[in-house]
Amino acid sequence: TEVARDLMVKAGYPDGRDADTGEPLVLNLDTVGSGGSAAQSWLIKQFKKIGIQLNIRGTDYNRFKDKMKAGNAQLFQWGWLADYPDAENFLFLLYGPNGQVVTQGAGVNSSNFDNARYNELFEEMKLMENSPERMEIIREMLDILHHEMPWASSFHPHSYVLNNAWVYNSKPHGISKSVLKYLRIDPEQRARMQAEWNSPVLWPLLLVAVIVLVTALPGYLAYRRRLNHRIRPLGGDK
Repeated sequence: TEVARDLMVKAGYPDGRDADTGEPLVLNLDTVGSGGSAAQSWLIKQFKKIGIQLNIRGTDYNRFKDKMKAGNAQLFQWGWLADYPDAENFLFLLYGPNGQVVTQGAGVNSSNFDNARYNELFEEMKLMENSPERMEIIREMLDILHHEMPWASSFHPHSYVLNNAWVYNSKPHGISKSVLKYLRIDPEQRARMQAEWNSPVLWPLLLVAVIVLVTALPGYLAYRRRLNHRIRPLGGDK
């Protein structure tokens, strides 16, 4: 928080107000949908802590894409799911020539980040074989991104998978979701294990029956004694 406040002072907005006019600093966050989610409410509270008023502008997806194409957004939320497990599949999202504005919406660089050194390194790295030299280039690109910060990561999903022993070719990896066609089922193993798991277990029922019997027997015997005490044989003492 203190670092953010210092940066706002340097930018001319101490305590979230214009140093010259005193007007509050207002930022607009463009999202898809109507807004009002718990995560967005949390963001509003965090910005408020440093004096910034954050407005959520929710629109339909077509309108949202038009804003991205024209670069008509201060802040926005968008996600990406990798197509293949390589750093290039993320780093190309910030390659300058892929910018949404310069490509009229055809590019994937939605932040329109454009750094000459980064672009140069990307051109060198993108077709290289994996090697220590390639990794050094990637580290330099990441250093540029960490300094410039065109993005602020906010959502990293975790997947939890329950599987059975009769399911094969299933390996969650976080890249592709179209894996159903690779799955294989062993129906014989499934039937065998289901029969094993679903075989009836009778001892709990027997235990419950014994507990009920032991609990009810004293009461039943007391009832019988009381009944015998009240019923006397005919001709007995009066």
